[in-house]
Amino acid sequence: MAWLSIIGVGESGIKGLDPALRQRVLDAGLMIGADRMVEELQHHADFAGEARAWPTPFLDIIPLLEARRGKPTVIIATGDPLWFGAASTLVRYFDPGEMEVIPSPSGFQLAAARMGWPLNTCITLTVHGRPHESVLAHLAPRARLLVLAHDHTSTATLAGLVTGAGFGDAVVTALGHIGGEAETRQDARASAWVNAGGVNAGMTPPDFHITAIECPDGAGDFWPRVAGLPDHAYQSDGKLTKAEVRAATLARLAPHPGGVLWDLGCGSGSIGIEWMRAATATRAIGIDQREDRLDVARANAARLGVPDWQGISGMLPDAIADLPRPDAVFIGGGLSLDLVAAVMPRLNQGGRLVVNTVTLESEALLLQLWGQHGGELTRIATSRAEAVGPYHGWRPLMPVTQWYWRKSPGEAQ
Repeated sequence: MAWLSIIGVGESGIKGLDPALRQRVLDAGLMIGADRMVEELQHHADFAGEARAWPTPFLDIIPLLEARRGKPTVIIATGDPLWFGAASTLVRYFDPGEMEVIPSPSGFQLAAARMGWPLNTCITLTVHGRPHESVLAHLAPRARLLVLAHDHTSTATLAGLVTGAGFGDAVVTALGHIGGEAETRQDARASAWVNAGGVNAGMTPPDFHITAIECPDGAGDFWPRVAGLPDHAYQSDGKLTKAEVRAATLARLAPHPGGVLWDLGCGSGSIGIEWMRAATATRAIGIDQREDRLDVARANAARLGVPDWQGISGMLPDAIADLPRPDAVFIGGGLSLDLVAAVMPRLNQGGRLVVNTVTLESEALLLQLWGQHGGELTRIATSRAEAVGPYHGWRPLMPVTQWYWRKSPGEAQ
């Protein structure tokens, strides 16, 4: 039986709900929502329950709700509570049968309507409480992005990132208080939103707004989301999986929505970064002994639009002890039989393990692992055309031996 109602409202708030839903709010023993919702209920003569603002941090709401299990409780959210809203977190803690989610038109839907963009062709993102750099993974010619803002500075911040990525001609629109009587709209090129002081005079949207970004056709360099970005997309000290090998490695690792990757001996972070760029809601955890390399990897991740990439300094195999179970593991450094023995039981069923080596000693270990566990062994040899005096010739890269092993779906955990 549903005791928790998660109701989406628009700019008009609780008074804009239909009578049945409005009565449900008034009958609840507890309402949790934004400050303006709390204020609206506190001045309502027919509300006898308790009204609370969102807790900080947000996850403090979980024990609060667990203590009220079975008692009528209402959460008032904005728009569609399952579209980057409160319900998208709560479904991880409460059974769907305990709650009823009632959406209203989301800000994304209204923004797409205002812009005249078919919503199915748009990329929807949020930077509310999240790094703004996440938009950088989605910039491409003709891309259309709808971004839920964090506060009134978000559009200028986003415009600065977009301009810095070579898309200064993108049209950036701030849609404020969308769907309400005080709705506003401000349009300008990305480069026009930014000046030395941050926000141009007269171009400060309200805290609650959606930023629409329309990238121009034929824009300059951009980084596609397929694996195998050019090597110069990364800063590194030389410990970098080259583009051709990286593409073949990601194909074996098979990124998928919600997947977790361990990148062991991560170096510049390229494998984990491209794992996260390739599919939605992915997670990559890179481990390296050197903190300076991790700092470089974190900078690469932010610049390439996956600022949530996680780097951990530690020695292998000890450093994997407390990590969440992975769907895929890449070993690019620190290979040992003990490390592989520690990784295999931790892989989820159907998980993939890929190991790349360039030294004879490591290759000997791969031959031993291949003979013991099976899988597939591949030699990847790549040459690039380079100048040889006034002419050109093939310059071979170091050949890479790659071992691929997949944990069978029925194998014991």
